[in-house]
Amino acid sequence: MDEINIRIDSDDSEEEKTPLKTSSEIVNESQVDYPTTDFLENLTLHQISREFTEFSAQNRTLIIPVGFPQAGKSLFLSSLMYYARKGEDVLFRTFLENDFPFDKGRKAVDSMINYFDSGKLYDSTQTGTMDLIGITIEPAKPKLPLLKLAFLDLAGEDLKKIKTSENSAFTEKINAVFNGLKVDDSPIIFTLITPFEPAKMDNENQRDAHNREDALHYDFLNYIKQNQPHILKNSRFFIVVSQWDKNPDEDLNVEDFIREKRPSIYAAVKNTAVVWGQYSVGKLLVSNVNGVNVQEIVRINYDYPSRFWKALYQICTQKDLDAKSWWERIFG
Repeated sequence: MDEINIRIDSDDSEEEKTPLKTSSEIVNESQVDYPTTDFLENLTLHQISREFTEFSAQNRTLIIPVGFPQAGKSLFLSSLMYYARKGEDVLFRTFLENDFPFDKGRKAVDSMINYFDSGKLYDSTQTGTMDLIGITIEPAKPKLPLLKLAFLDLAGEDLKKIKTSENSAFTEKINAVFNGLKVDDSPIIFTLITPFEPAKMDNENQRDAHNREDALHYDFLNYIKQNQPHILKNSRFFIVVSQWDKNPDEDLNVEDFIREKRPSIYAAVKNTAVVWGQYSVGKLLVSNVNGVNVQEIVRINYDYPSRFWKALYQICTQKDLDAKSWWERIFG
């Protein structure tokens, strides 16, 4: 293909003209190496997109937990990462990526686990954060394949910008992630986290809080459908109700809860490849000390993170970590 030379200046200028650049030179300039000491969120939009174009070659699936302020997204991630490292699961083990672009996420995981160990709640993700956690599941059974994953931890305040009354759009950097994934139609799993009992804002009753939570998730789903439809064809949805330990009704299941309390979410995903799930990090002790709510994790739940990891593996690989061989079914 012939190179295209472009110059924008006047023909009669006396000033020395800038040397012509070919189209290849222009492209190469945009693809120069950048210091890997930078964090993902500090890169240009183009550089962010490039990082996510590598996911297809790595055979890596991206997981994006979607939780709005006070939904428990940070606790959910902390619980998962704690179990991945310290849970006594005999069916699999996990390994974390250390190198860029996963380096900052690796440090975040260490902090999550330290907080969880001491019963403290990990701080909410700060606006503008893009922590990428690279993790590989290695099954105990050697015939089962490895599963490479990446969790992208985004701030609930940034996700809120899709709300019609605020901005109706993601930040440019989140869209840059999607643009990179679209190159090879890389798989993505959106994990929508919604609390069993949303915190009430000023002048809200509990029904208002449920409706607000429903509207936020609907705006998210609607934005993806209207503004990023290309990524939907290779996407799955996990709908996770957090704080399930607050549920007093043993007969209530997640799908029925979503149908009743989050009708907009239910209508948007009911005909898609959706996985319903409940989650609890354990028991929290909540006290009011001098007008300040103090929360501490006093009982850690291991069942929910175990189920989630196993379900995630099965959805991504179509294999069951707990599947028994013919010999085991007969004698085991």
